[in-house]
Amino acid sequence: MKKLLLLIVLLVSLSINSQSRTNSVKELTIGEFNSWVSGDNVSGWDFDKGEEWKERKGYLRVGGSVSTIDIYEKDNGIKNYKDIIKSKTIQNFNEIGVIQIEFKGEKYFGFGVETVGGRYKYPSIYEDWYTFIDYNIFLFKSEDLLKLNTLNGELDLKVFVGTYGDSLNREKKYQSCYDNLKYLLENSDSDNEILKFKKTESNGLEVVRFLLPQKIKNYGKTELIDFENHYFEVSIQKFNELLSLIKT
Repeated sequence: MKKLLLLIVLLVSLSINSQSRTNSVKELTIGEFNSWVSGDNVSGWDFDKGEEWKERKGYLRVGGSVSTIDIYEKDNGIKNYKDIIKSKTIQNFNEIGVIQIEFKGEKYFGFGVETVGGRYKYPSIYEDWYTFIDYNIFLFKSEDLLKLNTLNGELDLKVFVGTYGDSLNREKKYQSCYDNLKYLLENSDSDNEILKFKKTESNGLEVVRFLLPQKIKNYGKTELIDFENHYFEVSIQKFNELLSLIKT
């Protein structure tokens, strides 16, 4: 009898230990990034100091550090200090593309934006500024995103959820946004941000102008960028490529 009980215990133990290991199904899936435009190929236009228009590739002269931008741009400094210059304005990007997210069976389209960030190594004494790449995801509700198909004039596209990647996992690119994005979607924590678009004409050609997302303050006055004097601009053909990516 003792031998029989020992045999049963042994068989049960072997059965438990031999069970296959299975991973739980992920509630969130961040899909493939599909590139739309690179910053080096997109003109940013600024009406500098209210005096003249100046073209910049992939960034705008806006924000609280315009004087620093001016210093680094001198003497053809853009060639040597491009990342530092871009890190001094929130309106900058290296690349923009379309990305699809699936969360608990629901699918969302959004924009993946690679930007240049920066900070001081010693912030208390404002020394040793360094730059790094940031990966950002901005999701939109389908009914809002569809408004781009009938864009006529100016449109404020409301961001449903926007977040950035984990700085310790930048090598994962947009997958580094996983934890932050999952938290926001689980807690229905929507962002109060808008992305501006405008279809217009320039030199007799149809173009689309845009700004990267800007946060709207919950309290107090929000100082939005002057969209008439600062914007990125692409041809209507390039904009239609964006619409095609959203449909796929």
